[in-house]
Amino acid sequence: MKKAVIYARVSSGRQEKEGFSIPAQIEFLGKYAKENNFIVEKMFVESETAKKAGRKQFNKMLAFITENNIDAILAEKTDRVYRNLKDYLTLDEFKHLEVHLVKENMIISEHASSHVKFMHGIKVLMAKNYIDNLSEEVKKGKNKKAQLGYYPQQAPVGYINAGSIEGKRVIVPDPNKSAYVKRLFELYATGVYSVEELRKKLYNEGFNHKGRMYSKPKMLYILHDCFYIGKFIYNGAIYDGKHEPLIDVELFNKVQKLFNQSKARTHDIEFTYAGLIKCGHCGCQLTAELKKGKYVYYHCTGKRGGDCKKDWVREEKLDKVFLDLIKKIPNPDSGLFDMIRKGIKETRKLKNEYEETSTEAIQKQIEILKRRIDNLYADKLDGKITEEFWKEKHNLWYSERDELLEKLKGFNSAARTFDEGTNLLENFCKHAPQAYLQACPKVKQQILKMIGSNFYYKDGKLSVVLNSVFDLLLKVPYDKLIGTDEARTRDLLRDRQTL
Repeated sequence: MKKAVIYARVSSGRQEKEGFSIPAQIEFLGKYAKENNFIVEKMFVESETAKKAGRKQFNKMLAFITENNIDAILAEKTDRVYRNLKDYLTLDEFKHLEVHLVKENMIISEHASSHVKFMHGIKVLMAKNYIDNLSEEVKKGKNKKAQLGYYPQQAPVGYINAGSIEGKRVIVPDPNKSAYVKRLFELYATGVYSVEELRKKLYNEGFNHKGRMYSKPKMLYILHDCFYIGKFIYNGAIYDGKHEPLIDVELFNKVQKLFNQSKARTHDIEFTYAGLIKCGHCGCQLTAELKKGKYVYYHCTGKRGGDCKKDWVREEKLDKVFLDLIKKIPNPDSGLFDMIRKGIKETRKLKNEYEETSTEAIQKQIEILKRRIDNLYADKLDGKITEEFWKEKHNLWYSERDELLEKLKGFNSAARTFDEGTNLLENFCKHAPQAYLQACPKVKQQILKMIGSNFYYKDGKLSVVLNSVFDLLLKVPYDKLIGTDEARTRDLLRDRQTL
């Protein structure tokens, strides 16, 4: 007998008070469990809306499943379990788990029919695509700030975030610590002191973090950071910052020379597979180099040390490997496209609900922060708080507000990218090889991330873990995916055996 949990949910408090929905679900699912030899270990009842990811009972259920090796979740139907995009991704990580949607006569598991797996795979793929895009759009906003010279993260030691101007973070020297940072560079440049000695010396002089001595790695990081000469590094690129330098370039270079550092070369070329493929020997990322002004080669960065072979491979060879993989994807007819479109429509509905609820929550948080900032200033004017306390909280809350505003912008951009992604999925399935050949480096990466993950290159061979949708397209006969009468009968028999 398999162990299971029952998950019952009502969509509003009113339904719970009326007292018919939850009891009916529990009775229905309890009967199903008894008929199919399930031991119900626990029941989880949710009365709040499921549009928002992170429901209390839902999270408790996942923790219980992990701790007690539960085999199955029993739920009435799809919208009782999945009501936002993150839920698809969360439950998809439980590979051993069966999700029984009893009223729909559907079981989502490793042993499900090809048709069910394919439809579920489309939704998981599009959900992951959207969540990834949302994260990328927030990063894009930070990249734009960086290009304008505004450091989009927390100020380093020796500086403080002093609120924002026109939505851009303003970073100024910290009146309490900037002098210590200058002294650190000056003393190290003499060649007399080691980093360990300076760490202790400056601590005794008052340089500390919340009363504790700065660690040696932190001191080394400060001495290597170009932020202190008016520049900064963000996402691997160097920018000229708007902030005031603490030390001059000559002093900085003298310190770097003592560390015997060499400057890294930069380029403006967009390499197709940069950041996508890892070395099969040591797991480091493959980096790209331009040879003779026209040939692109990829090789292991070797950052983890050890005895790595560091295979070199031409970009054209990788193009051919990926194209050969893509050519194996069958050219489907309208039957398969109907399934893809259905999956996209259902995912779009979930996306809209997720955006609506998340946007509302973010706007509430922004309003709370606005009131806090206003009240804080009033307390400062009334002399209830010190200037130092006002500055600390003012800067903190403005930074939090800026982050929330970036998230709101990210939703709008991610929605557009999601539409582009759904269109890309449909067109790609129609004309896969041509779409890949004609794509620019950015779109090629989008296509490959849509197809699979865990790209590794080793001894002249490339390996990839295909996403479930494309794994099925390449391995499962077409009639089983679209569900001909004969194939549907076999699937139903398999489902019945599983039930």
